[in-house]
Amino acid sequence: MKQNLTDKIYQEIETVRFLSKLSALAILYESESLPCDSFALIFEDIERRCLQVSELVEKLENL
Repeated sequence: MKQNLTDKIYQEIETVRFLSKLSALAILYESESLPCDSFALIFEDIERRCLQVSELVEKLENL
């Protein structure tokens, strides 16, 4: 159980890192092919994943 939670946490953190890097590169290169509202979706997904990481860490601490 602990290992599964730890793996999920690392997976979410890696996904957040990837999405952050991807959005930073899109902003840096001012991607015209990516609509502005797509950035809002990316940041909402990052926020959701961060919340999920917090919840997973809390579960891990309570084991």
